[in-house]
Amino acid sequence: MRLGIISDIHENAEKLGSALRVADANRCDELVCLGDIAGYDIRFYKYDSTRSAKKCLDLIRSNFRWTVAGNHDLFAARQLPHYSDGFIYPEEWFNMNPMKRKEISSGRVWCYEGDLPGDLDEEDQAFLKDLPEFIITSEPGVGCLFSHYIFPDFTGSTTRYVEKNYQLRDLWRFMGENEVCFSFSGHSHTLFTGFAYKGGGRRAESFLKAINSIPSDNFNLGNETLLVLLPPLSGEPGKTGFTIFDTENRQLRIISLR
Repeated sequence: MRLGIISDIHENAEKLGSALRVADANRCDELVCLGDIAGYDIRFYKYDSTRSAKKCLDLIRSNFRWTVAGNHDLFAARQLPHYSDGFIYPEEWFNMNPMKRKEISSGRVWCYEGDLPGDLDEEDQAFLKDLPEFIITSEPGVGCLFSHYIFPDFTGSTTRYVEKNYQLRDLWRFMGENEVCFSFSGHSHTLFTGFAYKGGGRRAESFLKAINSIPSDNFNLGNETLLVLLPPLSGEPGKTGFTIFDTENRQLRIISLR
């Protein structure tokens, strides 16, 4: 099966349309969205006149087989994540001033102070609210875990990024228990595709760097238990991409979207 995978759309309807054309040209069998369909942070993006979370959501609903929620999707749907790294969200969280959210969270979770209001209606918000935080499936011909970020923070709602090998121990256990070979995530907006192998790439030292980015567009994933961090659909020029994963030959290809 040939999977087309995207992450971090951030209301970029034009770029999503381009990705769908690439998917069609490359004869993708199924499409996967790793979240953050919504969420336009004015500090990072410059396509305010063409952005539309609603248009993006319509395209996702019509074309994608598997879709999971990202942290911005949950916020747009006024839905709290299951994992919060111990932070207890107050009942009035979504009605708070962003600066108040930052104050009480002490930087432990994202507060969305730069996000502009979107064009989603109640039905759209309900769709986002119902999205799973992760999907495990063997239908592509190999056990895959799809999520916006890394277990246990599947939605990327906390501000903690995985940096060291020991932070992946729970992920490897979770993947083993669920017979998953490949875990695909986005969220980190990496310049290049990032990889982490169970055991730290055959090295046991737990404090070594967990995820290594490789400046290439083509990869053979082989049969090892593996975490893959994919580039975003929306971001700075040269830092965005559409991913194609051929599950039969275990080939991964990143296609840059201008």
